[in-house]
Amino acid sequence: MWQDAWRIAKYEFRISWRGYLITLLLLAYTSFFSSVMLYGHLVNDEEFRMEWNIDLGYLCMLPLFGFLMNQTMFRYWKEDTYSRKLAEWHTMPIGVSQIIAGRMLLLILVLLVNWILFFGIQYAVLEELRARLDPAEFVIYALIWLGYSLFAAAVVVYMELGFPGRVYFFLCFVYVFVIGLVTLTLALSGRSAIVMSLEAAADRSWETAALSLAAAAVGVAGLVALLHRRIRRRSLWT
Repeated sequence: MWQDAWRIAKYEFRISWRGYLITLLLLAYTSFFSSVMLYGHLVNDEEFRMEWNIDLGYLCMLPLFGFLMNQTMFRYWKEDTYSRKLAEWHTMPIGVSQIIAGRMLLLILVLLVNWILFFGIQYAVLEELRARLDPAEFVIYALIWLGYSLFAAAVVVYMELGFPGRVYFFLCFVYVFVIGLVTLTLALSGRSAIVMSLEAAADRSWETAALSLAAAAVGVAGLVALLHRRIRRRSLWT
C-alpha cells in the first residue's frame, strides 16, 4: 500500500509544485510577523494582548504549512475539486486506503520541510530566543508545535476529503472559530500557548514534546480511520 501511496504523493506534488512556491511565500510572511511578535514578548515590550495575537497566529497558520496552495485549493467552492478527484480515482484501481495514505504522506512531508524552515529561520534571526533556549531546548519547543500542527492539519484533510466543497467551506469557518475560542479562553485565563511551550522547553521537558507527538500520532490515526469510513459512505457526485 505504501508504495502506491508514495506514487500518489509524488504525482500530487508534481502537478502542484507551483503551489509550493505560494506556500513558501506564506511561510516567509508568517515567519516575519511571528518573529516580530515573539521578539516583543521575549524583550517584554508587548502587552498581554500581543501574546493573544501570536497564539492565534501560531494556531491558525502552522497547520497550513502542510498544504500546497494550488488552484485546486482555491476552486473547491465552485467546482468541488476534491470530490471530483476522489470520484476520478474511484474509476481507477486505487483503493480508499491508498488515497488517504498518499494524501497524508504528502501532508507530512510538506509540513516537515516547512516546519524546519519556519523554526530554523526564527531561531537564526532572534538572538533573544537563542539566549533563552539552547539548541536542545529549542528542539523541544519546535517539536511541541510540530505535534499540534500535524493533528490540526489532519483535521483539515478530513474535512477536505470527507465533505463536498461547500460544506468544507463552512467547516473551515467553524474550524477557525474553534481556534479563536480556544485562544480567547487561554487569554481570559491569563495563559498563553506560546508562553507555556517556551517554559516547557526552558525546563527541558522532553516529556511534553513526546506527549505532543504521541497525541498527534493517535489523533491522526483516529482521523484516518474516520476518513476511511466517511469516504466509503459519502456521495462523490453532489
